[in-house]
Amino acid sequence: MAAEKIRNYRKKAGLPPGSLVYTGSVESESKLDLFSFDSESIERMQSDDVEQIINGISPARNYWINITGLNNTSIISKLGAHHNIHPLLLEDILNTESVPKIENTGDMLFICMKMLTWDQKSAGIDAEQISFIIGEKHLLSFQEREGDVFNPVRERLLNGLSKAREKSIDFLAYILIDKIIDNYFLVLEKIEDRIEQAEMELLRDTDRITPLEMMRLKKQLILLRKYVYPLRDEIRKLQHDDSKLIDRKTIKYINDLYDHLQNIVQNIEGFRDTITGLMELYSASLSNRMNSVMKTLTMIGAIFIPLTFIAGIYGMNFDYMPELTYPWAYPAVMLLMLALALGMFFYMKSRKWF
Repeated sequence: MAAEKIRNYRKKAGLPPGSLVYTGSVESESKLDLFSFDSESIERMQSDDVEQIINGISPARNYWINITGLNNTSIISKLGAHHNIHPLLLEDILNTESVPKIENTGDMLFICMKMLTWDQKSAGIDAEQISFIIGEKHLLSFQEREGDVFNPVRERLLNGLSKAREKSIDFLAYILIDKIIDNYFLVLEKIEDRIEQAEMELLRDTDRITPLEMMRLKKQLILLRKYVYPLRDEIRKLQHDDSKLIDRKTIKYINDLYDHLQNIVQNIEGFRDTITGLMELYSASLSNRMNSVMKTLTMIGAIFIPLTFIAGIYGMNFDYMPELTYPWAYPAVMLLMLALALGMFFYMKSRKWF
């Protein structure tokens, strides 16, 4: 996976800054979805022709264009030219390894983050980069492939049930980002379920879980931390950013985003501590098991030491061993060895050595 990312990133090697090169690996047909709306009405246009979408824009109304599929860089370039987006921002949109960040250029706000889902097949996090450009009356969203968490937002917009129809365009951006962050909680719940399952199996039987499973869970938390921490810090900066593109009424909703991210961060740290505790418990269980085995072997060895001594004496080739001539000598020696073994066994048990 890491090697594939490096190979994709090499596509940009030697190119000047601002070169539009898609560094991802998702080959998806580019599609555009335009929502043009006000408080009274809404129009939707779907097309793969960027010129048709641009011609369908009504400057007097708020509009949202969702672009799916980033491998067709000409579409990104034409949309960027129409909205006067700086080439470096377009480059960040196409660079799928960009760190979550928020940039205020004055006349537009750029937001780059990850849309996370839980992949049941691989039992891990599936991350997709999504970028937003917020202007005075427009919102552009760029995602790598079809399938997202925005369908409820689209339905509410079309049905006239969304407050975004009546508010400034930054409120719609907040709603979309909030949907993405809500999905972070769903991913976190999946990780929590797997941690609880690992804990139950570990307490039941250490053979039913391996350190590899716990390391896999820890890796998922590290990945989630990598995406959430920078975004939380950027949202914190946005809270105090005196941008003309953020309505004062929207600030309280941005504060809510920060609270959600802070909650996720605290859960990540708590789960990491839990996994660390499970790994320590696993190591302690292995150590206790080894100690138990060694104790058993030591007791067996201690019991057989005197028995071996007695057997060794009667195994020597001496001509004169008076006991050998007695008919009851053999059973007497056997009884002596049995009594000695039982005596040592009950002595060890009385001392609670096992």
